[in-house]
Amino acid sequence: MTSKFLLASDFDQTLSFNDSGVVLSELIGFHSFHDKVKGLADINLVQQGAELSYLILHDPDFRRVRLEHLVETGRRIRLKHDVALFARVLDNLGEEHKFNFNVISAAPQEIVQSALEGIVPPDHIFGTRFRYNERRAK
Repeated sequence: MTSKFLLASDFDQTLSFNDSGVVLSELIGFHSFHDKVKGLADINLVQQGAELSYLILHDPDFRRVRLEHLVETGRRIRLKHDVALFARVLDNLGEEHKFNFNVISAAPQEIVQSALEGIVPPDHIFGTRFRYNERRAK
């Protein structure tokens, strides 16, 4: 009989060394990300971890962020050692034990998918999802 397990992991600072908000901020040339996050925490406006998604939607300094910035940010994320090996080991434990490895994050889903491309299937990654205005994206 096969034992099935669900394994869920956070992304930022669990599978990665960096906070994706810091990497995105550097990419767009904004250098006060930690100050913005502290301000949001001080007024209890956003739950910890969801600051980047809030800033992308509501802060004028982040309005210039586009889909390509999110994908590039994911490419620049430094993953912790052996994340790929860990995912492969979970996949190959044999028929007796099956692990369904999922990543759950408040970070934008595009960042996490880009960072974990080839390691975790996109349908096993759950992050903040944005809707895009296709007319404006062209």
